[in-house]
Amino acid sequence: MQQALLLFIVIFPCLISYLIFYRRKLAFEPIIYLGAIGTLSATVYSSLVSTPLIVNFYSFPKATFGLSLDTLSGLVATVVMVIGSVVIRYSIRYLEDDVRQPKFLKMLALTLTSVLVMLMSANLAVFFVSWVSTSYFLHQLLIHFEDRPQAIEAATQKFWISRLGDLFLLSCFSLLYTIFKSLDFDVIFSLMNDPNFVENSKLPISVAGLLLILGAMSKSAQFPFHFWLPKTMETPTPVSALMHAGIINAGGYLVIRMSPMLIKLPLVLDLLALVGGFTAVFGSLIMIGQTDVKRSLAYSTISQMGFMMLECGLGAFSIATLHIIGHAFYKAYSFLSAGSVSDFGRINRYFSKSQRVESTLWKPFLSASFCTIILFYFGEILGSELYHRPGMALLTFILGLALAQTILSGASKVSSFGQALIIGSTYFILSKGMSILLTTIIPTQEAGFGLFDKIIFIIIGLMFFALFVVQNNLVWLSKTEFGQKLYVRVYNGFYFGK
Repeated sequence: MQQALLLFIVIFPCLISYLIFYRRKLAFEPIIYLGAIGTLSATVYSSLVSTPLIVNFYSFPKATFGLSLDTLSGLVATVVMVIGSVVIRYSIRYLEDDVRQPKFLKMLALTLTSVLVMLMSANLAVFFVSWVSTSYFLHQLLIHFEDRPQAIEAATQKFWISRLGDLFLLSCFSLLYTIFKSLDFDVIFSLMNDPNFVENSKLPISVAGLLLILGAMSKSAQFPFHFWLPKTMETPTPVSALMHAGIINAGGYLVIRMSPMLIKLPLVLDLLALVGGFTAVFGSLIMIGQTDVKRSLAYSTISQMGFMMLECGLGAFSIATLHIIGHAFYKAYSFLSAGSVSDFGRINRYFSKSQRVESTLWKPFLSASFCTIILFYFGEILGSELYHRPGMALLTFILGLALAQTILSGASKVSSFGQALIIGSTYFILSKGMSILLTTIIPTQEAGFGLFDKIIFIIIGLMFFALFVVQNNLVWLSKTEFGQKLYVRVYNGFYFGK
């Protein structure tokens, strides 16, 4: 029964795509969501029995081709199924007059199937094969419009960045095999619980961990591997929605899946937190200066993936999982509805414009301090143990900045304050719930908190506070010579070429 269910889940995108080819009305009927319903049902069952659904299709001498669905892989796979179903429906109308639509739907289905296999891989060998196949089929989608030079350029850059990421992962997995004599997740995680084994293999495991996060960074468009993503706006909108909502999360998912190993490598996680934090601030700053809606969404994705990596680097893997799910739905909706923004712009030009009062430094500082204190207080009331940890204290501070921005940007301070309280309490409730769901799958303890960790946390906190100050002093900055020069660089993504 398990074998049939998991096999049905992974081949469902191809099956529904094949059926739609003969009867297009199926794309607009409830049957298209049958895969998502089956995935969610399997996830709920696995969570209730606290046991993953495991299927081994074929055993090789040193590896097994199999799938494993637990709460983590099931939740993310359900998200991919839902978004994939919506994207398939959207593509039927979006490419209605395109003679290459059948090939597009075929590549789309194969991409979804590859992602699902990757999420439910039982070992690193299957994971790597599906990782590469996802990249290949995505490349075919990116070059769908062959007459658009910018689309081909972006796809080519993405292709070579992906090959670099493949090299990082292949080196990592090869090194892990020499250390653990196996590529099965269970074997690796079991041996990582042996302090003597970890101590005797500290250096090679650390090198493998570094290679792993480099591969994950390349997949999730982290600095300096980010430059290709904003250029993919020439590809079909369904591809952008699927890529930004699902595929771009693969790097973060890999880090979360390997968290039982990475949690024992504090220096590797510190590096991931630093790069993720910088990418989040870097992407947010560039996003502010963009005038094109889709490019702004692309830099938003870069920033969000950076923040997700920061959460992983701080050991908050359950919150990173929640971030993946929330960002996927948000970004899919944003891209699929991006066309309506131009209509709103045409309507909005007839409304009167109000001049915004210039911000000062003390006002954002007081708002941020107030929101952060309130968040810590609510965390205590709601019984969240997370905020007592140093890494979670940093995340709470960053969330305080975000909520302060909500209050400062709102027309009514009273309603904005109410929204901030709702967002803050919802954050703690959902993070606590996700932590409970994944308690047997991912670690909850922090990797450590020494002097180097303190320095990293302070640097990251200062970066986010600097971004907060810039956001609230844009009017003043725009009138200075430095601000005008900075805007040109920001608008061009800090590219310093000719």
